[in-house]
Amino acid sequence: MPKLVIFAFMNPIISRNLSLFLFSILFLPFACKNEVKRFIDPEDKRYSEDIRVVSQRINKDPSNADLYYKRANTFFFEDKFKEALADIQIAIELNPEVAFYHFKQGEYYMSGDTADAKSAEKAYLKAIELDPEAEEVRIKYGILLLAKQRYNETIEQMNAVMSINPANPDALFFIGMAYKETGDTLRATLKFRETVEMNNTYYNAYMQLAYLFLDSDPQMALLYLDNALRIDEFSDEALYTKGLLMQNMEEYELAKEFYRRTKEINPGHRLAYYNLAYLDVLEENFPKALEQLGKLLVLDPEYIPALHFRGAIYQKLKMYENALKDFQLALKLEPENEEIKTDINTLKESLKTAK
Repeated sequence: MPKLVIFAFMNPIISRNLSLFLFSILFLPFACKNEVKRFIDPEDKRYSEDIRVVSQRINKDPSNADLYYKRANTFFFEDKFKEALADIQIAIELNPEVAFYHFKQGEYYMSGDTADAKSAEKAYLKAIELDPEAEEVRIKYGILLLAKQRYNETIEQMNAVMSINPANPDALFFIGMAYKETGDTLRATLKFRETVEMNNTYYNAYMQLAYLFLDSDPQMALLYLDNALRIDEFSDEALYTKGLLMQNMEEYELAKEFYRRTKEINPGHRLAYYNLAYLDVLEENFPKALEQLGKLLVLDPEYIPALHFRGAIYQKLKMYENALKDFQLALKLEPENEEIKTDINTLKESLKTAK
């Protein structure tokens, strides 16, 4: 028998201490696992390397709230929102007075396929309670209020941001959006203009100004669109809107060019195809229009406006069977569409006459 073991059996005190030592070696891993609020095995290859690295740190330091936040944020950027929420909740339990954790919890609640606006609002309000000067939290909360159509509260939050930091262009922009949604286009315009005066690279404010002037003042709208494209020359939104503006101004060749550029940047832009087909019809280039609509319906076979439009072209060309097929499919997708019902009835009369 080894000398250490013999000595231990001979000395009762040492024997008892040795037993405790051996017990701690055998059961320490399990004790650590139980102390960890949410255990993830660093060897579990179902998780990314980044998750496994931070999990290893958590398992060694299970009371460190910031480590749980770091893992939560890693899950968030991996689009694993439930996992992110589970970890940020532990960070909050460990350190409930950190406003930033509540803010991130709100962000996580608003992410994913089904946003939980009620829980997000609660989290944002707690973050604001803990840190009333937090601009970013108030901005995000204001955007949530805007989405919920609580416009006065949106303006209240954004004004609070402006009182904290008068040079915050985001607050001005979202005040403008709240005014726009309530139909107060004059005050919306003023706020969007203040936004671009404060920050002349604020793309979204230029686009909102362009939309506001699209019908009433095309030249002003064009100025704002050119500024938007100065900031982002590859914006399919700005290019398409400029095409629409050219179309409204009857500059059809220019409109086509902008629609084509829109398609190049975003091959799935349905309205660019649709409007190109419309311009082809104006020029009575029906084969080209049918080609555009055919491409569009490959992208989206259930796009009702394209089916209805193509059916109308077929009807114009006296291709009645094709027209009826498109109309009937469109009506199947939208059974309450009275315009399509009327066109089908008219078409059936044409078919009777043709026979």
